[in-house]
Amino acid sequence: MIVFKRGILCACLIAANALAISAQNQQGTAISLNNLDAFRASGTNWSIGSDAIANPNTKGSMKAIAGTGVLVDVLNPKDNKDILTKEEFGDFELELDFMMAKESNSGVYIQARYEVQLFDSWTKLHPEFSDCGGIYQRWDDARGKGNEGYEGIAPLNNAARAPGLWQHLKIRFQAPQFNAAGVKIRNARFQEVYLNGVLVQLQQEVTGPTRSSAIVEEKPLGPLMLQGDHGNVAFRNIQYRPLVEPKQKKSGDNPILVKADGKPYLLRSFINYGDKKLTHVISGGYPNLLNFSYDLKQGALLQIWRGDFMDVTEMWYERGEPQLAKPLGSVITLSGAPSLAVISDPANAWPDSIAFDDLVNKGYTLDKDRFPSFEYEFKGIKATDKISAPTANSIVREINVSNAPENLYARVAFGKNIEKVGMGLYSIDDKSYYLKLDDAIKPLIRETAHGKEMLVPIANNSNSLTYSIQF
Repeated sequence: MIVFKRGILCACLIAANALAISAQNQQGTAISLNNLDAFRASGTNWSIGSDAIANPNTKGSMKAIAGTGVLVDVLNPKDNKDILTKEEFGDFELELDFMMAKESNSGVYIQARYEVQLFDSWTKLHPEFSDCGGIYQRWDDARGKGNEGYEGIAPLNNAARAPGLWQHLKIRFQAPQFNAAGVKIRNARFQEVYLNGVLVQLQQEVTGPTRSSAIVEEKPLGPLMLQGDHGNVAFRNIQYRPLVEPKQKKSGDNPILVKADGKPYLLRSFINYGDKKLTHVISGGYPNLLNFSYDLKQGALLQIWRGDFMDVTEMWYERGEPQLAKPLGSVITLSGAPSLAVISDPANAWPDSIAFDDLVNKGYTLDKDRFPSFEYEFKGIKATDKISAPTANSIVREINVSNAPENLYARVAFGKNIEKVGMGLYSIDDKSYYLKLDDAIKPLIRETAHGKEMLVPIANNSNSLTYSIQF
């Protein structure tokens, strides 16, 4: 475990991450994806659908679902081209969702000149300029063999998610500036780039168009270009707005960060979960950059994220108020409801909570790899809940129960929708993450007033359940 302070730059990164969350709620002008009318003529590789599906286990897998609202690029043998908007942009802010096929490669070119790389960089620990969120290198054959590429900028962190999941990109771009004679007096600049809510580029200047740009000559304006000839990709919710300077959130010059390095690290803290402040939480950080938070009073896996572990400034600085720990990566919120419940009738609603005195926490044990198993009792039921991350692909959860009644269920997923995408593999909550069950398990997927949920009967599965979350 490493505890460190990174000074003013780090403070800026944390403040910028906080600003990204609120800024995502600002409305912009949407580029219509009901058809291709907003774009210049392009190749037959581009089409409009209502959604896209990409099997995360099959290289290049991507297909469009009939309908409107999603721009889908599926390569074909003959006619693969990039696609450019008819409208041109100068200083602006861009947001969009994208989905990568496995091992796919694409890019977002601002003004059709300056590329933010899109790539299937899932699980890579040390990203390069060619990974998702990188600013791609420039290219000049005159520099000589082996030196043609230069000025590529790696992302600060790898916040990329698994292929087939929807991801979010936000770019704040400042166009190059020219004097009255047309001479450039200021280079283009990526003020900020966020990938899945995580700051990956900060105040990065580009001296000229990056490699494979469609327009070489720099001008104050240019179209948005989406790369379409390298690999299968899909886009939706493309919005833009004028570039304005955000109101900076005040932050200390020396935030205290905890990083799991070399071995897993467990941290007890308060956390904010929605509009609640939870007081009995343990968070775990693993060296492969997978992390989680667990509510000891509900037996609930609250949230997971990929990236650095925790900002503990509000716990450890001076008097430690308000005693909150804050995740540093791209967080996926799961459920604060208990993971186990007795359901006498399949139509009964899942309980929101277990009464404070009805769940008795028995602490936790660590295995040889320092992965924790949380132990608790409620209604005469004894449960052990192990959270581990043996690989960088997924968080694995193992629930074992004794004294389990026949109508004891585990709720393993809840969200807007739940879709089966392969043997035992399900995409959850509008393709936010995957859940993998053993093929032999037959879950109950049911509608609720707020979405869908997946339940698994515990007694029918030898009083145990193992599943993994991939994201």
